[in-house]
Amino acid sequence: EVNVVLKADVQGSIQAIADSLVKLSTDEVKVKIVGSGVGGITETDATLAAASNAIIVGFNVRADASARKVVDSENLDLRYYSVIYSLIEEVKQAMSGMLAPEFKQEIIGLAGVRDVFKSPKIGAIAGCMVTEGIVKRSAPIRVLRDNVVIYEGELESLRRFKDDVQEVRNGMECGIGVKNYNDVKVGDQIEVFETVEAQRTL
Repeated sequence: EVNVVLKADVQGSIQAIADSLVKLSTDEVKVKIVGSGVGGITETDATLAAASNAIIVGFNVRADASARKVVDSENLDLRYYSVIYSLIEEVKQAMSGMLAPEFKQEIIGLAGVRDVFKSPKIGAIAGCMVTEGIVKRSAPIRVLRDNVVIYEGELESLRRFKDDVQEVRNGMECGIGVKNYNDVKVGDQIEVFETVEAQRTL
């Protein structure tokens, strides 16, 4: 059987996803939701997944640092989704032991918002510290609050001191303007991702 620990941004999503996943069950393979809840993925979720040999599914939510440690040390399967259809399709493929999808989203960088100031031209500018990987001016982003995705879009500007730059690396400070979004708050995280072609393996 396929065991799943499911976390999502709202209760309605959990209900819809859980119902769809359970419907995938066949005589040979049962899908079982061993744990579910609203909010970011915590260490407790990861420990439960390790104990029940489950995959962790985050719908519009992310794992916190302590959960990611457990995921790494226990080598757990952690998957993030923002479209219910893709989530259902991938679980269906996992059940039939099919090949991985050819394209997947890879998180390439994470920046923490330290302060926010207003600019007349751009709107809110987030003063950030890059905490993981690399922030690229051209890559799509998501804004996370308490490990829940609250906005998906792109950057309006990326600056280091007064200069416009194309990328900023781990450990450096930068100013980030998110296109058409002015509600960034201190403590939010800005996640940068790329869609990459996954190696298909047999």
